[in-house]
Amino acid sequence: MNNKNQSPSSFRKGSHFGKLVHLVKTSIRIQLIMAFAFCTLVSLLVGFATSPFFVSEDRRLDFTEGVVTIEESARDLVKQFNQMNQDINELVRELGDQDPDFKSQFLQPAPPSVKEENDWLIVPYNGKAFYQITKNELIQYLINTPKQQNNLKVLVTDLDGKVVYKSAGAHDTQVNLSEEMKSAKKTLGEKVHDEQPIITRMYPITNAGGKGYLIVSGVPKATSVYEKETGVTPYLLGLIAFILCYYFITKRKMREIEEIALGLTEIAKGNLRYRIREKSQDEVGSLATNINYMAFELTEMMERQRHTEKLKDELITNVSHDLRTPLTSIMGYMRLVKDHQYKNQAQLDEYVDIAYGKSEQLKNLIENLFDFTRLTYEGNQLKREKVSLNQMLRQLMDELDPIAKDHDVMFSSNLPKEPILMEIDPNQMVRALENVLTNAIKYSTPPGKIHVHLVQNEHSVQISVSNPCDSLSEEEVARLFDRFYRVDPSRSSNKSGAGLGLAITKSIIELHQGTLRVEYKNQVIQIFIELP
Repeated sequence: MNNKNQSPSSFRKGSHFGKLVHLVKTSIRIQLIMAFAFCTLVSLLVGFATSPFFVSEDRRLDFTEGVVTIEESARDLVKQFNQMNQDINELVRELGDQDPDFKSQFLQPAPPSVKEENDWLIVPYNGKAFYQITKNELIQYLINTPKQQNNLKVLVTDLDGKVVYKSAGAHDTQVNLSEEMKSAKKTLGEKVHDEQPIITRMYPITNAGGKGYLIVSGVPKATSVYEKETGVTPYLLGLIAFILCYYFITKRKMREIEEIALGLTEIAKGNLRYRIREKSQDEVGSLATNINYMAFELTEMMERQRHTEKLKDELITNVSHDLRTPLTSIMGYMRLVKDHQYKNQAQLDEYVDIAYGKSEQLKNLIENLFDFTRLTYEGNQLKREKVSLNQMLRQLMDELDPIAKDHDVMFSSNLPKEPILMEIDPNQMVRALENVLTNAIKYSTPPGKIHVHLVQNEHSVQISVSNPCDSLSEEEVARLFDRFYRVDPSRSSNKSGAGLGLAITKSIIELHQGTLRVEYKNQVIQIFIELP
């Protein structure tokens, strides 16, 4: 019931989670990244947790607000000087409205009677009173206001640096404009403790006397700031936590790598049966698997080499036996002829015929050996022609039928009536099929039948030849296609042959990109030939 109630989305989530787990298990790169991220998180938590225990306070002076005040005062002065050049009457009225002291000092209830109208400013106020002030007084008031409010020094100079106006308490009569410009360009860094900086700001202005510069300087007000500093101890503790955490997380993986190194050392010493434990599914585990596979393949290769050496020894023994037997007979009969150990001409002819027959047998053996060597050479080229494969089989069975009757066996075929055309080397294919059919005749249990079938598939043609025979072991069946191998280990059977027929057949079939295999069941041996 629970499984039926699960939604498809839950299966999808589980599948995604399973894929993620599998990805982590099979990738050491992701494992290292996750280990690094986890250790980093642990080190940060340790640093944050221990930082309150290593806090120290440090007093600093902050001049930011004071610098802003000086800059605002300087900009206000620049605006007032610009307004004085544009609308001086409005400036006077604004100053009176802003500063009661200015109004009480310069506002007169009755129209004034003054001389030198160019020096005095007469500014009506509400139609009943008038402001009476000179331009010099106005300028002096403007530059003294920042002095009174923020304790600033204000200078108005001409283009040569000569001081034209100065605030109260200033004694400068000449300034170095280039030095003042350098001071004005400097920025205020963070000052520690009681160090008092001097801020200078410089602006070009225009007054009644012509163009000049407004220079405002002063010490900004400071506020005490207390900063908490944790020092380097929490960072060191976090680093130590990171190293320890990373060490314990990667300890298992390092132990696995050490076991792989130990296993490689054992294998290098020649202990090819040593196997490394495969503990993970990632690249390190894959490395252990590949090393184990390499050791297994080396063991198998050495076994194959030993088997090849054994086959080579058998080959030399078999070749020597098969060559020596007819050669011994030839030498024996030739010695009888040489020593004139024959009674009459008929006996002489018999000796010569036997020696000639043995020499033919020896010649066939050498030719078969030469053909086998030539066929297994990679440079051998086939002379392909388009021939009917089923017609070739019929003709071979007709030719071998007398020999089969001599061995008390007969052919039974199942071949298609329509021609099956194949691009093959006819001479080589005839030899291969003749070897198979001849071998079936020789080793069939009489009386018996040799069944020959040909089946055409979509991409290949399969020929099968089956016949009853004596009991064979699995090793004997597996070695039927080995060169110079005969089922009779003493090689004393009356069945002629040197054991090269099926080996030559296999080479010819493989040159045609085909396959050759054998099956043995219930005392019936069946050879399958498949051609593309």
